[in-house]
Amino acid sequence: MHYLVYIEVPAEAGTRLDFEEEGPGQILGYMMNRFAPEAAYIQAGMRAVFMVADLNEAQMTELMLIVSKKFGTYPEFTALIPAAAIPEMVGKAIEEVKKAQI
Repeated sequence: MHYLVYIEVPAEAGTRLDFEEEGPGQILGYMMNRFAPEAAYIQAGMRAVFMVADLNEAQMTELMLIVSKKFGTYPEFTALIPAAAIPEMVGKAIEEVKKAQI
């Protein structure tokens, strides 16, 4: 499934990484290579990352462990539905709700 992954790096962890020999580039590069996001952006003025990636449960867990270990925080995962799938999905959902005994 596709997810929007949001990672907001706390100032203390970000500052520590900024001044390490390899800086934050090593871990960000690893994440880009490992999870191959379709899109990835850094928020201007903050230490925050947005990326859209196709992840399974094991990859989500791996990414959570990496982010918590290196950045001292947890990523937020938002499931994404392709826009092209919405008309069929909504139609099926409406039909099921009509049948519901509520």
